[in-house]
Amino acid sequence: MDLSLKNILKFLLFLLIGIALLAWAFKNMDLKKMVEEIKNANYFWIFIAMVCGILSHASRALRWNLLLKPMGYKANNWNAFYAVMIGYFSNNLVPRLGEVTRCAALAKTDKIPVEKLIGTVFIERIVDLFITMLVTMAIFISQFELLNGFINETIKPMMGNGGKEGMTARYIVLGVLVLSGIAIFLLRKKIQNLTIYKKVSTVAKGFGDGFKSILKLEKPLLFVAHSIFIWSMYFAMAYFTFFSFGPTSNLGYQAGLIVLFLGTVAIILPVPGGIGVYHKLVGSGMMLFGISETDGITYATISHATQMIMIFVLGLICMVLISNKLRKRITAEDVL
Repeated sequence: MDLSLKNILKFLLFLLIGIALLAWAFKNMDLKKMVEEIKNANYFWIFIAMVCGILSHASRALRWNLLLKPMGYKANNWNAFYAVMIGYFSNNLVPRLGEVTRCAALAKTDKIPVEKLIGTVFIERIVDLFITMLVTMAIFISQFELLNGFINETIKPMMGNGGKEGMTARYIVLGVLVLSGIAIFLLRKKIQNLTIYKKVSTVAKGFGDGFKSILKLEKPLLFVAHSIFIWSMYFAMAYFTFFSFGPTSNLGYQAGLIVLFLGTVAIILPVPGGIGVYHKLVGSGMMLFGISETDGITYATISHATQMIMIFVLGLICMVLISNKLRKRITAEDVL
């Protein structure tokens, strides 16, 4: 993983944002009571949720290999899994770093061009976005009244009242976008000669190859099956974690879908691991099902910690395993 000064500064900035958001989420919490409730949680269900998470990541690694085959590459399945876990580990330190780190890891172990790998990861993200949209549509159709109340009571207050101040902010953003577009158009020839533009062009070509690979899949049904399985496991993680905590143990699949949706929104935002945002959104979402906000945040803390512990422990293990593989390869090449 790249530990440049830029990435360290990014990590510190995002960490401070995460801590601030976490403090915001916990401001009305009785922390001693929450710690006791977490200690008394049913760890069997937490373990089951972790297993579901690991299975989803393993399936993602196998699905990644399906995208590589039409491009003429075949990665070792274990190496692909190690790379996926290292990517998640990195993403939870510096948002969006994981996509690059994941590709760099597999490029080193299996000697596949990074730009090709980035193209396939880009396609994965589009597929995941499509599935997220389907899940969101299903939730809105089946739980419209509940979600409408949540948006009005929770999301809108978090975003401000939308009055004069909100309108001013919108006009500022619109003005910046328009001026940026004009500047890019006027300076397009100079931009095309920049080194960074050429690098972006190379990556864009990798994206193009990634799009072609999804059209040439040898096993499209298997790709779809993996995609469904991955998101089913995400849902299962949220659902099984309900049973670990008394106040949420009677919640059904509708609540699981809401947690899946709100958790996905929190993780997408540029905050390490969705710290704070995940707790606040998921905790507030639990109120839709008659769970108090404090119990909801306790559940969110258990659910979030389950994911983070799994990712950090497995991520570190996978880093060690890949490092050992590369060291052995270098040693073997020196002997030859």
